[in-house]
Amino acid sequence: MENDKKYNLYEQVYVSIKDAIVKGKLAPNERLREMKLAEMFHTSRTPVREALRKLERERLVTLEPSVGAKVADLNKDMVTSVYECRSVLEGLAARKAVNFIKQDDFHQLEESIILAREFFQAGKLDRVVEKNTMFHEKIVQLSRNPSLIQMMEHIRTEILRYRIMTSSVGFRPAAFDEHEAILKAIYGGNPDQAEERMKKHVLADLDNFISGLYQHHVHL
Repeated sequence: MENDKKYNLYEQVYVSIKDAIVKGKLAPNERLREMKLAEMFHTSRTPVREALRKLERERLVTLEPSVGAKVADLNKDMVTSVYECRSVLEGLAARKAVNFIKQDDFHQLEESIILAREFFQAGKLDRVVEKNTMFHEKIVQLSRNPSLIQMMEHIRTEILRYRIMTSSVGFRPAAFDEHEAILKAIYGGNPDQAEERMKKHVLADLDNFISGLYQHHVHL
């Protein structure tokens, strides 16, 4: 019982800090003081320290001996490396999805595109992120490739962090048309086209993300 209580406390601290980083409530390079976090969560420093270590493994936090814990900074090379991995992995996922997509899957993906466009026009950017995430993750699951799915899981949190930040620097309206083209290629049984369209889409998102940050005077 005592161990369960400790684990639940650790999990609460971990999820809360992670959520704040991903949603931008904690800014890049912001200090994370163990004592302050422990007081905030009414706990000892041990669960906080364990949570920060796990977040370091997920590349959301950096731990430096003389400085302590900080929210991971935005680094152009790191952002680029994540998106380049995404382009290859999700391109492969789109190719594989051609073999497994069913009519119900098509309708779910089609609905996510329609709703994302409507939410964008209504200025509900958090819902755009939600539908955009659903579109990409659904295609990854449709690959039916366990290794690919596991690799994507490793960078999933970073992807979501960048996706949410994109909502503050500006979505590309063309992205919705690109989603439609990707879905058309998958459901139409064209693996080469599906893979190529997905790769180009992800890399276009990278260019938009980096240029948007520069315009907002965020130096990578």
